[in-house]
Amino acid sequence: MLILLGTSTLAAALVPTPPPGEDTSSSSTSPRTSPVPAGGELVEVKLDVDAKRPPTVRAALGDQVSIVVRSSEAAQIQIERLGLLNDVLPLSPARFNILANQPGRFEISQVEPKREVGVLYVSAAEADA
Repeated sequence: MLILLGTSTLAAALVPTPPPGEDTSSSSTSPRTSPVPAGGELVEVKLDVDAKRPPTVRAALGDQVSIVVRSSEAAQIQIERLGLLNDVLPLSPARFNILANQPGRFEISQVEPKREVGVLYVSAAEADA
């Protein structure tokens, strides 16, 4: 045991240390591919899997979209084009918080059985335009 402790201490002492002031972190950031307009609004919506007609949610680029999905049975809810998947239980709704940074139509659906729960439309025009 003492030999192992001595060996590890010696190895640590022989490892060179970086000069002061040199950043050794290896984090990297990727540049944003498209600008997101500033000053978006909060769009809150509650959806129900059991609704007869799926509602449409409208948002503008830069909006923060908060979606809460309720169901009387356990299921999985997805927004496939955004790569989002969440579980929903009778007492625990699925929650999605999305920054609308790309325009388009995004279907909100139950995974199995496949069923549309709602549609999110993100318009390219800003809300104030």
